[in-house]
Amino acid sequence: MAPASMQFQILALDGGGAKALFTAHVLARLEEDLDASVVDSFDLIAGTSAGGIIALALGAGLRPAEIRDRFDSLVHHVFPARRRLSPHRVGRTTYSADALRTSLTEVLGQRLLGESTKRLLVPSWNVDTGKVHVFKTPHHSRLRRDWKIPMVDVAMATTAAPTFFPAAVVDSHRLIDGGVWANNPSVIAVAEARSMLDVALDDMRVLNIGTMDSVGVGAHAKRLDRGGFVQWANKVAEVLVTASSRGGQGTAEHLVGSVRYHRFDAQVPGGLYALDKVDRHDLAALAASVSREISPAYAQHFASHSAAPYAPLAGPGSPAATSPEGTA
Repeated sequence: MAPASMQFQILALDGGGAKALFTAHVLARLEEDLDASVVDSFDLIAGTSAGGIIALALGAGLRPAEIRDRFDSLVHHVFPARRRLSPHRVGRTTYSADALRTSLTEVLGQRLLGESTKRLLVPSWNVDTGKVHVFKTPHHSRLRRDWKIPMVDVAMATTAAPTFFPAAVVDSHRLIDGGVWANNPSVIAVAEARSMLDVALDDMRVLNIGTMDSVGVGAHAKRLDRGGFVQWANKVAEVLVTASSRGGQGTAEHLVGSVRYHRFDAQVPGGLYALDKVDRHDLAALAASVSREISPAYAQHFASHSAAPYAPLAGPGSPAATSPEGTA
């Protein structure tokens, strides 16, 4: 094992819509159990979709307990049951982008991505070019643009799940939910640390938190083998998200080694929770159970590391902006 000073620790937060409230609960309980600031142990935070909201909020300086409470309110206002059950959802997106933006602004304010106190990665997908689009803090000299983008705009892009929300237009790009290709952002975080930050794979430690794993979602009944649109309509989204998450997990674990990759999640019956439907009380109980498992593992593998202060290389907090030459 590398000396603590050489370690580089990554926190990777899966997407999952309303189910990401589980992630916020887990992080909050972890801090309560250990009487520690979890964010101080990580050098890079990656989050997809609703996990991206949590990553951005951590970068904005919010504590997990505060994020949990605000995310709970966000879920209540953004996913009203009357919209979920509306007969009009077939012909247009189910939920209001305006309601989502209002709730996100209450959490993230007017902060720019460049004002994050931590290195962040937040994936999205560009529907104009058919290419991946990853928002990044200015943690490398090549990263000169994203810091100017409001955190709320980044959050709108990474959460724009097809059929749920319309595509987000950010910096002239039409973007949708990063979960379509990187629902588990562990592997892109490992790639970023290796390629952009020159961290050796053996020095990385990854803590990956899921948003509840539905038992049986990765499998399907034989009748679907030859099924068409009608048979797959209610199944394909969850299968694709689950496949994306598990693929990212497997690749990241292969790269850094199983002893340096730790994933925590709760297994729940299939169909019990959805991207837009959770039972907040049951979810809190599940998070309490999972946090009991995480606490000793976190204390053993992650707690001893204190992340070095992050200094952005562009934007208002960069050396160029704060030096006399930079402000002239």
